[in-house]
Amino acid sequence: MKIAIAMGPWFPVPAIQGGAVPRFWQGLAEQFAASGHQVTMLCRSHPEQPDYEVINRVQYVRRGGFPQSPNIWLDLVKDLVYAITTTPMLPRTDVLVINDFWLPAFAQFHPLVDKVVVNVARFPKGQFRLYQYVDQFAVVSRPIQTAVARQYPAITDRMRVIPNAIDTSVFYPSISSIERSEKVLLYVGRLHPEKGIHLLIDAFAKFSKRFPDVKLKIIGPAQGNQGGGGENYLATLKQKAIGLKIKFVGPIFDPHQLSETYRAADLFCYPSLAEKGESFGVAPLEAMACGLVPIVSNLACFQDFIEHKHTGYIFDHQSSQPADQLALTLETAFSNWSSTCKIARDAAQKAAQYSYEKIAQQYLAEFEQLLRT
Repeated sequence: MKIAIAMGPWFPVPAIQGGAVPRFWQGLAEQFAASGHQVTMLCRSHPEQPDYEVINRVQYVRRGGFPQSPNIWLDLVKDLVYAITTTPMLPRTDVLVINDFWLPAFAQFHPLVDKVVVNVARFPKGQFRLYQYVDQFAVVSRPIQTAVARQYPAITDRMRVIPNAIDTSVFYPSISSIERSEKVLLYVGRLHPEKGIHLLIDAFAKFSKRFPDVKLKIIGPAQGNQGGGGENYLATLKQKAIGLKIKFVGPIFDPHQLSETYRAADLFCYPSLAEKGESFGVAPLEAMACGLVPIVSNLACFQDFIEHKHTGYIFDHQSSQPADQLALTLETAFSNWSSTCKIARDAAQKAAQYSYEKIAQQYLAEFEQLLRT
């Protein structure tokens, strides 16, 4: 097959400025190519990357692109410009996979493209009426499938649930188990209010009174152009953290360095509050693959791969006292460490099901079926 993958205007590929979606689509592209398919990756240009190159048998074509901003309306305009300028460059291809807002509206009519597949990794915002001639929608979780079907039921029979993937050759558990006297609670992700980091710090302040030997490490970008909540939000977080054993670390974009950071921790917390923003949760899955037990809010998207007290812990972020609920869950995890270690082993086994190889095979099977119709 000739497979083209069109990314949006924000992040370069290979990912050098973050972005879980560019990272795993690079991994899937390389799996497609390793299976003998001709693969082209269309993505934004970057001063550190050439306009054309081949990496691991995947051809990269880079044109245009914009820095992301905190203003969604401005970003929609930028993305429209990017889609209009990218459409004429689409190659002749059997299957075109799109990770972008506006591009499917134009690509569905492109004469050189046989089948168009839209990767749906966000909650719908009314755009699916623009995609009525798209051939298939690969949605990353069941909650996203339900939300799209509710908003635009005409495409229900064209949706397939195919989860995000992680690089299990990079994200894997430590070979040896190290019992640290000072345990590390870790958060990795954007520093944005919707991610609930302020809630995590409030809970940690309560929890640390009983567990003074635990420290919290918070890793991720705060800048608005990287999806963060801005310097004011970061300042608020640091103010809350005064007097607590909390360390703020900037974003880690290198996956090998990131995996080492996971393995150097003892527990992972991802207290997202994004009811209509969280679609899957790659960071908790990467943490699980590295042998960490995830503690997550009870958003539906996490329940595709996290089962309470089996592959992780889930707390009620919608309670009247969510910080108390999270603090109690942290206490449960650290107080019952032998049980938590058993959960960690089950979590790692669960995460192994989401390898690039396994998810790529799901996509290829769908592509082949699509081309037969």
